[in-house]
Amino acid sequence: MKSSTEEPALVILDPPRSVFRRKRFLLPFGISAGVALVGAIALFANGVAALPFQSITIVRAMMASKVEFFSDDQVRRILLANGIQVHLTDSGGSQEIPRTEEVAAFDFVMPSGQVTARQIHDKVGGTPFYPFTTPLVVAAFRDYAEALDARGVADPQPGDDGLYYSLRMQDFVDLTLEGTTWAQIEGGGLKNGNRIIAQSPDPCRAYSGAAYLALVAFAANGRNVPTSADAKAVGARIKPLFEVEGQFGAGIGRTFFGPDGRTFAPVGVIYEHQYLAYQIRTKERTGSVDRDRVLLYPDAHHHAEPWLIAFSEAGEKVGRLLNENADLQRRALELGFRLGRAGSASVGTVLAERGIEVPDPGAGDTEAFLPKSEDLMTMIAEVGRCRDGVPL
Repeated sequence: MKSSTEEPALVILDPPRSVFRRKRFLLPFGISAGVALVGAIALFANGVAALPFQSITIVRAMMASKVEFFSDDQVRRILLANGIQVHLTDSGGSQEIPRTEEVAAFDFVMPSGQVTARQIHDKVGGTPFYPFTTPLVVAAFRDYAEALDARGVADPQPGDDGLYYSLRMQDFVDLTLEGTTWAQIEGGGLKNGNRIIAQSPDPCRAYSGAAYLALVAFAANGRNVPTSADAKAVGARIKPLFEVEGQFGAGIGRTFFGPDGRTFAPVGVIYEHQYLAYQIRTKERTGSVDRDRVLLYPDAHHHAEPWLIAFSEAGEKVGRLLNENADLQRRALELGFRLGRAGSASVGTVLAERGIEVPDPGAGDTEAFLPKSEDLMTMIAEVGRCRDGVPL
């Protein structure tokens, strides 16, 4: 019998439906894994990849306008990369911080200026740090600055965009005390019948308001710092300048830069960094600066120096970071601050890199020294907004 051997047949079976389901499941999983990998690379590049593996110290802080600095996304990220997360309490004004009970219970406080900072330090101690400074300035819409120029009270600084002016503070104060209105400026072209003033924050609550009152008093007192002998009389002399303002507002900056800024605050007292940060953002967003809003630098100038006063090791760590961390210093410059004692880099460099004109904050080279805190409070009380340092 002849035998034959048959080769086994190759049988191809249809795969079960579960295989397709697994493939369909694995496809989006693979995409998600790829996205996660890209995200992880980005985290490593930004220096925060190790955050899940390191402890984060919660730091409690109280401050007023400098809340904006610590609320900045990049500042928060840099602090997180260094193991710090700051929980902020807004005091509503730097002048309120010395009146806060148990102020030293915070890890640090950061009043907006040196006069208030000294009050706090003298009262409760702490370790001071001096990360940056910012001049007190008068912000205005261009046609108001041009009207002051026409009156000989303001002088344009050099620059193609004409963003900055030098303000003759004594002449400006005299216009208000004389009762001159904007419409009365010959050649000014303004129809505003209001008395010439710069709207300022409440001097009893905000450091900028108190510092501006002191700057006005310095100008009205023949460029002499009022003392205990004449503070009350100087306060009475400048009282009309503040009475015509009516109800004091809070911070003028947000109002001035808002869509209705011209209606509510065509001329107002702010800090330089607020304006420079606004122009940096505007240039990055639109490709050009806002030429309708300008700055006037008083010829008798005051540089506010926000102190960080630390009451704990965690607070001191934040102070050291602000003084020494290159990324934080760079971000401070991008937010319009001047580094002062903390470093040698210049905000002018950041402006020049973006093609923005660099101002001269001290064109008059005259510093308006603030009076002693008790003499300043005497003048604020005479203006009628405070009694014994407490808002009415």
